[in-house]
Amino acid sequence: MNIILFKVALLLSFGMFFIPKKIKYSFGLLLHLMLIMASTSWAFAVLRGTILTLGLGVGTWSGPITLVIDQLSAYFMLIINLICLCGILYAGGYLQPYLPKKRSVFISLHLFSFLWLHGAMLLVVSMQDGIAFLLAWELMSLFSFILVIFEAQKEATLKTGINYLLQMHLGFAMIMLGFLIAANQTGDLSFEGVNNFFSQSDNVPLFLVFFAGFGIKAGFIPFHSWLPRAHPAAPSHVSGVMSGVMIKMGIYGIFRISSLLQNNLHTIGIIVLAAGIISGLLGVIMAIMQHDLKKLLAYHSIENIGIIGIGIGMGILGKSTGSNYLMILGWGGALLHTLNHALFKSLLFFTTGNVYYAVHKINMDHLGGLAKDMRYTSMAFLIAALAISGIPPFNGFISEFLIYNGILTQMSSSTFSHSILSVVSILGLVLIGGLCIYCFTKAFGLSFLGTRREEHPHPVQEVPAIMLVPAFILITCMLAIGLVPSFFVNEVVGVLQNLTHTTVNIDPLLLSLNSISYVNMILIVLIGGVIGLRAWQRSFVKVAVGPTWGCGYTAGDFRHQYTPTSYADSLRELADPLIQYHRVYKSFDEQEIFPLPKTFHTESKDLIEEKTILSWVHLIVNYLPKAGIAQSGLINHYLIYPMLFLLLIGFLIVLNIL
Repeated sequence: MNIILFKVALLLSFGMFFIPKKIKYSFGLLLHLMLIMASTSWAFAVLRGTILTLGLGVGTWSGPITLVIDQLSAYFMLIINLICLCGILYAGGYLQPYLPKKRSVFISLHLFSFLWLHGAMLLVVSMQDGIAFLLAWELMSLFSFILVIFEAQKEATLKTGINYLLQMHLGFAMIMLGFLIAANQTGDLSFEGVNNFFSQSDNVPLFLVFFAGFGIKAGFIPFHSWLPRAHPAAPSHVSGVMSGVMIKMGIYGIFRISSLLQNNLHTIGIIVLAAGIISGLLGVIMAIMQHDLKKLLAYHSIENIGIIGIGIGMGILGKSTGSNYLMILGWGGALLHTLNHALFKSLLFFTTGNVYYAVHKINMDHLGGLAKDMRYTSMAFLIAALAISGIPPFNGFISEFLIYNGILTQMSSSTFSHSILSVVSILGLVLIGGLCIYCFTKAFGLSFLGTRREEHPHPVQEVPAIMLVPAFILITCMLAIGLVPSFFVNEVVGVLQNLTHTTVNIDPLLLSLNSISYVNMILIVLIGGVIGLRAWQRSFVKVAVGPTWGCGYTAGDFRHQYTPTSYADSLRELADPLIQYHRVYKSFDEQEIFPLPKTFHTESKDLIEEKTILSWVHLIVNYLPKAGIAQSGLINHYLIYPMLFLLLIGFLIVLNIL
């Protein structure tokens, strides 16, 4: 019955192009709910202990397409459904200003693509056959591309979309290559074929091929360059879903491949660990340098993917030494952080969307003082900022605690080399956490506190209630993980024990988590008590409004506040070798008695992107004009070109190269 509901929802989506404009959103919401009902019922059935095999009733040249849902698939299904539900609810308010401006067909295409992105992600985590998996992966990339270019009338947005699509196809090619390499040896184009290949051959080369393919989607450095471009270009509900769950499809693929590894685990673990630490550190450093809120959040996605990578790397190292406890807690921390990041990062994108909805700007140079007029948005952003920084009583602390616990518990019995890796991992996590707090004090302080840096042409007010409903849902989930962590950790560990066919005693860990739970509850009660006491005390006091005190003088205007550049200046000086920092400023001339108005602009470029990707792109672009000599306009030359090509083919055949 549920498979029929799933298929009907996808088939009815084509009706989006034929119904009246005013009911398109409601129709789309209904279809999303149908997908959620069907797939959530599968997920809960699987988490109770049974693997589901379902036929879709369609096939490819390799045979009928079958959904195979195990506990790992079910876990990701629940995350996908939760974030897509919040995304479509948020879209109900965010899209309202666009409805009078956009033609009906463009609204239909957007809602249609949003639904199919949801469905494609559910299919990705349910496919074991290689052909079916690649088809679902391609659908996911195609429909996310359409969503990114929602404002395709802007040239920059269209260029960003094309860049995104090209990189997604590069990732697709790497994943396909991995399946083909495995199938060439085993004759099985599926994850089972990959498993058989790993049992017969060196695991490192094939793992690296898959890691590159899935790493592009996940955003590991140096495969990350699409991410800081696509998120700012996409509408906020799309950015929330892309960062919350779509990039996690890359994490799903890495988890799936990592669970099949059988040799060279030590080498692979070090590679993944290094990628995680580098991604985490460079991601958060680049985030601190940003002025645009959505670009800042995009780099924080890279940072959190790095934390997940550290957990996966430590899990693989645990598997290499036979330490099931480190394996389960490393992977468990990574898996739980996948959920946690989906919650607080989608909330951050939604609240940033609220800011854009209210003031039509998200550059921190033009914001400030928004907490006075957008009370609920500012509180939601602050809670998400605390959560992503790993501060109790919220969920980000719990997943990082699992990784720390796994590393520290096993250090006493580890070899010297593993102890060194453990220390490096802990230092990496500590630095990432500290810099994350630094970054979000900047993001929240400059955007919501202080004085406005720019007067807006219309009054700033809170967004419609429908745009705050997702925030309420997400904050509830974040608090639930923070207050009842043992339940969620137990479920995650159960998924991993089923995936790895191992059993680990986590009773001491659960006792620690219960203690954390009690402390978090006490912390919430104390904070609530202080807020209540302050409200009670203020009820007896008449609040006076006057100019801000400035150390005995009236405080100055917004020019005396920190700017995004000045706030990050101390870190910029420390991290200068890693940052392409440019100032655009023309100094005063000595002869300029009456100086003209001056402007000052700073920009931080991505050094990794500049050195690894754009360097050869610039090289190709510089040499392309020289190839124009072939366009002589003479028919004789154009007839010679195919003759030369045929001669080359003949030469290669003679040499047995072709």
